[in-house]
Amino acid sequence: MDQFDLSENIIAQLGIESMPEAERVKMLEQVTDIVIERLMLRLMDSLPDDEVTAANALIGKPEELVAFLSSKVADIGALLDEEIAAVKNELFAAVGEAEDEE
Repeated sequence: MDQFDLSENIIAQLGIESMPEAERVKMLEQVTDIVIERLMLRLMDSLPDDEVTAANALIGKPEELVAFLSSKVADIGALLDEEIAAVKNELFAAVGEAEDEE
């Protein structure tokens, strides 16, 4: 699998390229944390305990974690894309609901 650039994919899928850098960095950090948490929950049952332990040691280092998981999970890029899309849809739905309440 080619190198999966988590940050670039999140920025592209959320369409936040033109957001001011400070706001983009903050949003990127928050969304990355959510995506990684969801991915780990999704993979916990399919990975052996020792690999889950090794992956958990990389929490907080998303690019290293993705590199590690890509050596263990053949379709990691697709799984990450699915999780990023799910977070995006939830964010947009929440924004839509907030706007409806105004």
